[in-house]
Amino acid sequence: MSNLKSQIADLQYRIGADLCSSVVPSSPSAPCPPCLGGSLLLLLLVAGCASAVSKGHNTALDSMDLVRMTDDMAMKIVADPQVQREIARYGTLAVVVQPVENHMTAEVLPRGPAEAFTARVRMLLARHAPDRFTWVMNRDAYYRLRKQELDVDLGPSPEAVNPRYALTARFSSLADESQQKRTAYYLCTYELTNLHDRTVLWTGAYEVKKVAVKGMLD
Repeated sequence: MSNLKSQIADLQYRIGADLCSSVVPSSPSAPCPPCLGGSLLLLLLVAGCASAVSKGHNTALDSMDLVRMTDDMAMKIVADPQVQREIARYGTLAVVVQPVENHMTAEVLPRGPAEAFTARVRMLLARHAPDRFTWVMNRDAYYRLRKQELDVDLGPSPEAVNPRYALTARFSSLADESQQKRTAYYLCTYELTNLHDRTVLWTGAYEVKKVAVKGMLD
């Protein structure tokens, strides 16, 4: 058990280091200090449900939200006791990743960003926990790549592969606008679902409130 906790802590630290390197540019002369990576990791872990208030030029989700959100979700999946029990019971978990379901009030979420918000969680877990998860290409992505006639082996068709789990995300929002400002609240919920019995193995959420003064709106 102590060895498992040590492995989980190591994975969390390495994922936290990704966030550190994304936020603080590193160079040979000014490496990212371990204490900063640890502080960022601690902030993410104690938050429970990541939340923030952001003030700027617009109220849309941006690249910083992408980094913070996906780092937080990846760490929580790795550390979740139920996920660890499932891995101990079945071994490597075969997971298919789906694009974000957009339930936001007025925001358009194109296919690229919709895929990026779940694909980055997959990338982090594939990099830092390759022995715990096997990633299966979803059906739409498979046939889209096949239509491009790329000179690569895409493997068996989705119908021939039976992933046991699905990583999904659902983004919702509320917006309020006055003569002075626009305010938007986002709730981004992620789930790891057992496809065999439709039970939710894990769920996590990222919340952010964004405020833009009318004179600063793009």
